[in-house]
Amino acid sequence: MRELLQKTIDELKFRVKKNLKVINENQLQIKQLLASNTTGERANEYEKCYSVNKKLLQENNDYINIQLTLINFLEKYKGTAVLDDTMPVVDIYSISDEVEVLDLTLKGIVKFDEKHPKFKNKKFIDKMISHFETMEEYEKCQKLIEMKNKLS
Repeated sequence: MRELLQKTIDELKFRVKKNLKVINENQLQIKQLLASNTTGERANEYEKCYSVNKKLLQENNDYINIQLTLINFLEKYKGTAVLDDTMPVVDIYSISDEVEVLDLTLKGIVKFDEKHPKFKNKKFIDKMISHFETMEEYEKCQKLIEMKNKLS
């Protein structure tokens, strides 16, 4: 996971640099337009360059924010199992104890979706709803109820 996050950070850096290159080229074109005498064409081209630069600057802002978030995540969780690429993957199908499957699902370790072995099990869904009711997580309860109703 660490390697994937680092590749993502590097890709975002590359995109920021690429956008900055386009912005600088547009800035040169804007300077040339401002120096020219043709006003009608100049205003059109100026607006076009300005709009592109504005969009690219917004993209760069987003890219930089994502980079910072990923860098902070890497720093915060370095040396933990979260970033350990050798961490074993949970094979939910090999677990026969329903309580353990429920616990892993409630903790979010195992995603509850169509691939989940208990996805169509209404009793299992009821147990999840009961848990989320006690935790007062009513939005999750509602989603599970809707899912359960679709199974009928």
